[in-house]
Amino acid sequence: MSFTTPVFAKSVLVALAAATVAFAGTPASAATTADPEATAQFRCGYYRDANGNWYGHCDAPPRTDVIIRVESYTGDYDMCVKPGLTKLDPFAHYAYYAGRLCSAG
Repeated sequence: MSFTTPVFAKSVLVALAAATVAFAGTPASAATTADPEATAQFRCGYYRDANGNWYGHCDAPPRTDVIIRVESYTGDYDMCVKPGLTKLDPFAHYAYYAGRLCSAG
């Protein structure tokens, strides 16, 4: 009996696909040994919480300041941000990296 029958090959492919999807769905914090408290306090990118709208600029040395595009109900605008958290205006509903560097001082 040969193990390369179409039924066996399909079941192997299905098992591999399921394992890939399961691993891809694992949060990065579960796959690394990062400090859970530090991860919980700082998120990268735009997010909203009970204290307002935020943009978290994640950076690794050397430091880079970037321009983000803020989409706001009062009008969209660009903003230069340093690494770390930046509080956005209360009318912001989204923000993203605009693909340019700047000098935030």
